[in-house]
Amino acid sequence: MATAEQLQRLWTAEDFLATDQYAFGDAWRYELVDGEIVAHAAPSPDHGAILSGLTTALGNRLLGNRDGFRPEVGSGAVPQRRQRNTARIPDAMIRCGEHPKVVFEVLSPSELRQWRSRDRKRLDLQVVEGVREIVEIYQDEYALHVYRLAPDGSWDFEAIGGQDATLRLASVGIEIPVAEIYAFTVPGQEPDAAADAAAEPL
Repeated sequence: MATAEQLQRLWTAEDFLATDQYAFGDAWRYELVDGEIVAHAAPSPDHGAILSGLTTALGNRLLGNRDGFRPEVGSGAVPQRRQRNTARIPDAMIRCGEHPKVVFEVLSPSELRQWRSRDRKRLDLQVVEGVREIVEIYQDEYALHVYRLAPDGSWDFEAIGGQDATLRLASVGIEIPVAEIYAFTVPGQEPDAAADAAAEPL
């Protein structure tokens, strides 16, 4: 495990990503922000259930594709041109070769309240080489916010809402019904009640 002195020094993204996260401590996940290591607590059961639904849907659509796209969970993403002392760890991503192409974040109610931190993370992800789409998935409602890189370098915004809606990822050519992403939970319900509802036949 890294010493307190090592943890307090300013890290580069390269050194951070080359270090086993268990060297930083016992937290669930760590990120590097402006050279400082930031610890994150373990996610809620609903967060994990949404991530399971998402990765299942991604795996079903990307398996065997000829473009080299693959889903990943917990991989690092480093800004290309600036903030080389920052390394974000999105909840999930679609990678093509060396670079992420689509990144996903599941947003809890507490993260929604911390809007400055959320906006800063999105800005960091927007300058990661290769990223074309950023998807924020709301934990407590059937809602997604999608940010897409436009040809002029700006970012377009799309709000998607409702269980019957569809998430379209143009950069990788796939579509995912929102219901599949929330297949293992019902937003806004307690875990036991959500599990019962998710288990009901369609």
